Amino acid sequence: MNGKSIAVKCTFIIFFLSQNLLAQKDTIAIPTLEFTNIEIGGHDQSKPFQQFYEIGYDDNVVEASFIATPNLPKLRYKYRLIQLEFDEVKPSDWIYTTKPTLKFDSLKAIVMNTVEVVAITPDNKESKPISFQFKINLPWWRTWWFWGACFISLFGLFYGRERFLKFWADEEQKHYKQVTELELRTLQLQMNPHFVFNALNAVQSFIMTHDNVSANNYLSKFAHLIRLFLDSSRSKYISLSDEIKLLSLYVEMEQLRFDGKFDFHLLVSPDVNRFVEIPTMLLQPFVENAINHGLRYREGKGILKISFFYEGKNLVCEVEDDGVGRERSREIQSKSRKGYKSQGLKITEERLNTFNTIGDADIQFSIEDKVPNPDRDPSINVGTIVRIKFPKNN
Repeated sequence: MNGKSIAVKCTFIIFFLSQNLLAQKDTIAIPTLEFTNIEIGGHDQSKPFQQFYEIGYDDNVVEASFIATPNLPKLRYKYRLIQLEFDEVKPSDWIYTTKPTLKFDSLKAIVMNTVEVVAITPDNKESKPISFQFKINLPWWRTWWFWGACFISLFGLFYGRERFLKFWADEEQKHYKQVTELELRTLQLQMNPHFVFNALNAVQSFIMTHDNVSANNYLSKFAHLIRLFLDSSRSKYISLSDEIKLLSLYVEMEQLRFDGKFDFHLLVSPDVNRFVEIPTMLLQPFVENAINHGLRYREGKGILKISFFYEGKNLVCEVEDDGVGRERSREIQSKSRKGYKSQGLKITEERLNTFNTIGDADIQFSIEDKVPNPDRDPSINVGTIVRIKFPKNN
């Protein structure tokens, strides 16, 4: 082998080795990045380094330092913030810098943030990116538990207020009912002497006329009626059946007192429930008025009719007479009984108003003349009809 060929071979080997060294040099020149310091809200968080940080809402400034290995001259860096909000990825634009530091401020809470950093060599080759994640918690006044506590507190406040107002309203209603029930009792007690006074007047009339048999018979019926009345007066209510018994016995006494001046007819519709309850002694004053202010002044024999029937949603009691009517009765009474004023209907009306108030009822009554008599001819009997309506639901 001559010297020239040896020289060519050595040159080739040297060239090949230099190319391999250059290739190896290029491979090593791509650096590896590593975070050296991480500050969140001015507090060092890098020891130990973590891939995820959960921080308070005030710590919304993130700074980081990093180092490249090997630390080649003329390295550049780029970094960005990737935000994940409601399953939507929002990467920011790349920020380029020659300094191995980064900074983000005014960050939003309750968003997952990822910081990503890449090194760039002079020949524009990029290193493998490094990253870490952090999440900024909501302030306490924006958390679900705070709003839940506010809702529960407000609900409790309004509920407590309603309960308090309802308590006082119930107490006020309770006292009001007690007062109105006392008024009803007082009016009921006023009815008792009014009824007894009329009955004793009848006994006195029999005694004055020396009609001992009638007086004895009347006193017997009166005693029976008083016993029934006392039994029923213990309650504000009485069954319709018992009320009919009281009215029938009372009318018998009045027929005896007026010596058969009128006939009596009692009509109860077959579909009427006789066990339904109505206010005690409510009907008796209307029957009394029909006898004492209508039939009493009639010339000839009259008729008193009491009917019970249903009319729509109401139980109706109708007291009908063919007496002289209200106008003629007032004229007669103004001449013969000056200064006297019947209290029966007035007391009954007051009782009815009080009962409607405390019982949440709507019991109504009306009185009207059967036949208009504008000329007030005393020979014509007008008659009256009284209608008392009891709602079924009451």
